[in-house]
Amino acid sequence: MSAEALSCPVAQSAVTADAKPDLELFQQLIRCKKGEKSVAAGDEGAVTVEVTALQVAAPRPWTYRQDSGSGQEGTRVFPVKATYTVRTHYRAATEIEDGWIRILNFYVDGFGEWQIGSEEPVKSATTQRVPVG
Repeated sequence: MSAEALSCPVAQSAVTADAKPDLELFQQLIRCKKGEKSVAAGDEGAVTVEVTALQVAAPRPWTYRQDSGSGQEGTRVFPVKATYTVRTHYRAATEIEDGWIRILNFYVDGFGEWQIGSEEPVKSATTQRVPVG
């Protein structure tokens, strides 16, 4: 495996409900949400997620019809368009899911931590298997 997997869940410092988006933290949360994981030495199937682009839209109010999670009336939601690639590392090959694009709706929960609520698909990835060696 070429990249070091992130330790999930990501530790967060509490923020206020009116906090500004933290793009570095958002990348880490997306990596965890999309399955990034390490495996024990000698095992296979580690997953790395590379976020290649993030765009944050203007905040909007949380609505029951559109959003999931613990938001409520008055919660600000930040739609974030993310482009990312998922790699699953096996001994014989690496499976690559390239070009995922999703809109992930971020909000600050009651504990002062950023969470990803609902998602909207934009584009599915293309998948390929690349032999190792």
